Amino acid sequence: MTALLAGGDAAAYAMDCSHAGAQSMIDTSTTQRWTRHPDCYVTAHTLPQRSSPPNLRAEAAAICQLSKALAEDPGAAVRFLLDIAQDLCGAGSAGLSLVHLNQSGEATIRWEAVSGVLSAHEAAAMPRDSSPCGLCLDVGIAIVIPRPQRVFDRLADKLPSIAEILTIPLYDGARRPLGTLWVAHHDSQTRFDRDDVRIAEQLAAQLALALKLQEQASDHANALAVFESHQRAQQNLLTYDLYEERSLFEQAEIENRQTLRFKDALIEEAHHRAKNTLQIASNLLTMQARASSWAQVRDALLDSAARLHVLAKVHELLYASANSTQRVFMPQLLQSLGSAFGQSFGRTHPHVALDIECDRMELSAQNAVPLALLVNEAVTNAYKHAFTDKSPGMITVALHRTRENALSLRIEDTGSGLTSPSGDEGLGLTLIRTFATQLCGTLAVTRRDIGTGTLVALTIAAPGFAGALLGDR
Repeated sequence: MTALLAGGDAAAYAMDCSHAGAQSMIDTSTTQRWTRHPDCYVTAHTLPQRSSPPNLRAEAAAICQLSKALAEDPGAAVRFLLDIAQDLCGAGSAGLSLVHLNQSGEATIRWEAVSGVLSAHEAAAMPRDSSPCGLCLDVGIAIVIPRPQRVFDRLADKLPSIAEILTIPLYDGARRPLGTLWVAHHDSQTRFDRDDVRIAEQLAAQLALALKLQEQASDHANALAVFESHQRAQQNLLTYDLYEERSLFEQAEIENRQTLRFKDALIEEAHHRAKNTLQIASNLLTMQARASSWAQVRDALLDSAARLHVLAKVHELLYASANSTQRVFMPQLLQSLGSAFGQSFGRTHPHVALDIECDRMELSAQNAVPLALLVNEAVTNAYKHAFTDKSPGMITVALHRTRENALSLRIEDTGSGLTSPSGDEGLGLTLIRTFATQLCGTLAVTRRDIGTGTLVALTIAAPGFAGALLGDR
């Protein structure tokens, strides 16, 4: 076909172009418009050959540069491609037009990128059926439109004069129309030839690739944005959950501390009142003993007062510990008992020395109380029964931990010793055995190995410390 298409031949030609992969999209109104302008376009492949040989070296160099630009930045490569098209075809303008749907659903053509004389009209839009690009997509192959402003009203009086426009259709991989690549001459003395068509079609293939890469990059960016948004949402949710959890934990900590302080205050108050009550009872018994004229009654009352004093001392130490551990520091308790013994027997037995040894340890109240009472009974018995004359003597109280983490208590004196270890027992020895049983310990009351005197030995294995804590303070 070497002549311009005229009249109804336009629609017929569009149908005949199916061998080139094109599909006719011509409606009645479009055909009528072309009929009014029988010479509105010519197929590009009917153009004459260029009189001078093509500059293949320049074309190859331009394509290499374009390929590099596509690899680095497909978006920037589009404008570089338009510059190449304008330069290699010797055109005054070059542009990329894409098909869009407006808000009413009608197809429009938008000049996405323009270089050259028409660059000021970039982003201009017009109806698809009233544009050279729409005509090219309807025909389905490369076409040349001489003086397009005489056919398309939207171009008249709005653009610099266009002498001739070469338009190449662009399709995606599924043969859906994307838009067109076009180059335009503004000089009426310049015409396109077959080499221009060849160059434009090569660049159109590269342009379709650039659009595909842009779409993939956009999809990737969108997916990345969605992923980052999801990550931020998860991070914000996690931060909020952690904040809520930390707030709840801190609130629980505050409430627990308040509860513990309240509990400690109640425990301290209870020990304080118990100590005061026991001390008052001990003092009353002491006063009653001094008022009694019977020695046996006086001794019994004084012994009972001493026992109450031991209990009062334990509660005093628990009150002074100022915590809710309910443990007693044993060296302090035994030294307090030693001071009480000095006050009780110092005048009547000034010749008897009392020595107390105790490892640094803490015992629970339930173990400290019977242990202190046992020491009280054993030392009181020694003062009363082991030293009947005025000869000097020694009472030793030793509380230690063994290598097996057992508790060893030894109370020995240098007095007269047991008169009948297997005979009838008094109240003091009976209480000693009772307290030893309460402590789950092994008790031995014997004569000392060296010299005279009595040894009260109590051993409590580590599992027997129900609730007890052994350790340095």
